[in-house]
Amino acid sequence: MNLLIVNRLQIYYEFIKNHTLISFFIIFTLLIMINIDFLNLKKYFSTKRNIVITTHRSPDGDALGSSLALYNILKELGHIVNIILPNKFPYFLDFLPFSSKAIIFEKETEKSLKLINEVDTFFFLDFNTFSRLDKMSDYVSNKNAYTILIDHHQDSKIQADQSFCDTNICSTAELVYDFIKKMDWNISKESAISLYTGIVTDSGSFKYPTVSSKTHDIVSNLLSFDIDHSLIHKNLFDRSTISRMRLLGKCISTNFKLYSEYNSAIIYLTKDDLKEYRFIKGDTEGFVNFPLSLDGVIFSVFFIEFDDGIKMSFRSKFDFDVNKFARKHFNGGGHKNAAGGKVTDLNLVQTIDYFSSLLSKYKSELS
Repeated sequence: MNLLIVNRLQIYYEFIKNHTLISFFIIFTLLIMINIDFLNLKKYFSTKRNIVITTHRSPDGDALGSSLALYNILKELGHIVNIILPNKFPYFLDFLPFSSKAIIFEKETEKSLKLINEVDTFFFLDFNTFSRLDKMSDYVSNKNAYTILIDHHQDSKIQADQSFCDTNICSTAELVYDFIKKMDWNISKESAISLYTGIVTDSGSFKYPTVSSKTHDIVSNLLSFDIDHSLIHKNLFDRSTISRMRLLGKCISTNFKLYSEYNSAIIYLTKDDLKEYRFIKGDTEGFVNFPLSLDGVIFSVFFIEFDDGIKMSFRSKFDFDVNKFARKHFNGGGHKNAAGGKVTDLNLVQTIDYFSSLLSKYKSELS
């Protein structure tokens, strides 16, 4: 057995020895999480590889930043590397180095399929179930290639050849940084910008509970590359479109509902709203957090209606687990306090009604 696995299991032994009913599941999860062999990986990448890096639909700063950082480093090492994204990323991430190199599957399907057909190595970043790849899913999951998974989400459904995953880490970018260091690869200034962006994005600007002293140590190292962190923050948080402002106004003034009894609130946007205010990708980023800022609200949901279904964003404070809620009721998942979901068999009104009917079942948890 891998020495790393043996050492990790020894650490956890004292915890699991008195919990026999769950011991098997804990051991199984640990084995998947740390199934990584850096010695063999170094040998593997000593040969020129044809690599595709991909991440989840609607990539955020962590997903895109992690992908671009790794892209840059692997290119510098002489590998053939392409980034293929299921769909377009938000406009406010276009400042990231090499973002123009990303291939959008929805727009360049034929080119994407050709590259997937030729690939010998996949990097899967910031997702752990193939459904997150949307229309790319079948093509990627059925391709016989060497796979490396780097992720921090719960309940992985992907069994890769190498998995570097930890659900206690605040961002995939932090894991990618560790991966790069353990591979003895050099980080460039461009990669530092992308990794910093990923960490800032998924840590909520360092406010989430999963932020650790190690997170700040990594950020300190990234800042040593003389990156303009102030400019990165301005790009991420101080760029708005007229459509974004109007859509936010619509949510706050009209499309809002408070469930005081359950300390919950929702906002929503219809297809007509998106059309009327000329929605573009990225306009609604962060909307779900606005209801959560209200005193007393510990559970916030944002519903948005698209042609192919209703997309939901879930956020919570304290101990309410939106990952479990999203997985159980809305075909989704993510983290304990931040998750997503989607339904395709209900319209917006029906979806909100269904959500409302669930709250009474969680009253004790939401109190």
